[in-house]
Amino acid sequence: MPVTRHNKKEAQARATHKKILMAATELFARQGYHKTTITDIAQGVNLTSGAVFHHFPSKEALLQAVVDWLARGIEIYSQHLNQAEKGSLAVAQGVVDIMCEHFRRQPEATICLAALATEFAGSKHPMEKRLKVVYEDFIEAFSRILQNHPKVTDSRGAATALIGAVQGIAVQGLLQGPERSIDDLAEGFMALLLEW
Repeated sequence: MPVTRHNKKEAQARATHKKILMAATELFARQGYHKTTITDIAQGVNLTSGAVFHHFPSKEALLQAVVDWLARGIEIYSQHLNQAEKGSLAVAQGVVDIMCEHFRRQPEATICLAALATEFAGSKHPMEKRLKVVYEDFIEAFSRILQNHPKVTDSRGAATALIGAVQGIAVQGLLQGPERSIDDLAEGFMALLLEW
């Protein structure tokens, strides 16, 4: 019996840890890191601030955990791009499809990196450098497959712009919803690429 009780406590702790992480992600995406308090996060998951600090020793540690979790999501884009030999409309469509799938599951998580990147840009805070590192794998993978594209003269610039555009679709998905679905916005973006 003691082993079962111990396993149940561990499972509850993991579930609470994840709930705190998700609440922080949503609030950081919508309010920003600096405007979000530990009290806001605690209220979002019906806990005390002390309970949040039990799982994360500081707000900064919680920020690191959110970015680490979001970085794993970015790896999916890089894996998709690393399977391609050259840039194509199908490759761009795959990136947009991955974003839409993420958005349907957790819309705020889809835009949280962009929100944090905007907030920390130019701040000289260590998180600015960390966010650049998170984006680097995606940019590098997409830049590689665009290097020999006849219409692209700056593959890194194009790769960076694409990630910004795809995140922009997600931002607009939150802003326009429910009048316009993420799928409608993604389809409009892909139609624009097709025409150009």
